[in-house]
Amino acid sequence: MLSPKRQALKERLTDAGERQIAKGGIVALKARELAAEVGCALGGIYSAYGDLGELAVEVNRRTLEQLEEHMRQAVVGLTREGPEERLISLAQAYLDYAEREGPRWRTLFSIGLSEDGEHPGFFDALQPVIDLIKEQLDELYPAKTSRTLEGEARLFFAALHGAVSLGMESRLSVLERQGLQNRLTTMVEKFAA
Repeated sequence: MLSPKRQALKERLTDAGERQIAKGGIVALKARELAAEVGCALGGIYSAYGDLGELAVEVNRRTLEQLEEHMRQAVVGLTREGPEERLISLAQAYLDYAEREGPRWRTLFSIGLSEDGEHPGFFDALQPVIDLIKEQLDELYPAKTSRTLEGEARLFFAALHGAVSLGMESRLSVLERQGLQNRLTTMVEKFAA
């Protein structure tokens, strides 16, 4: 348990790290700049976080919360639309977030997490995104078990993330960025068929 002073430092470091990542992604996260911005010694960072990777995971947790809220807003009020249309809206919202918050979004999957599961906050923060998808799939396939729907929601997310990642990566040009919205719609339609 951190002292109130250390907890306040940790919050300031997280806020500063979040700003750095939002501007330039994980490569913009620099210890010296963090320390200067929050007014602490370089060692102060490591008294609040074990390393910069741990701080980046916390920023990623916040990013996932922001992403989930963005996606949720895309389906709020879509009560007359069916689950397929809501899945399309979720996919479009995911793409929109990736385009608007590129450095933050890229950082989500560009840092390694420890094999021993030391970062449960990250995975816990991803679950609401999966749950949003699962809600639509549950309505689309009411006879499937919760466990099956969970697996399919994760598969949907993986396919969505993969399509958006490849569409936004100009060096690979597997999917062209122009027309990516239409391709995502087609992907959802095929997934829901």
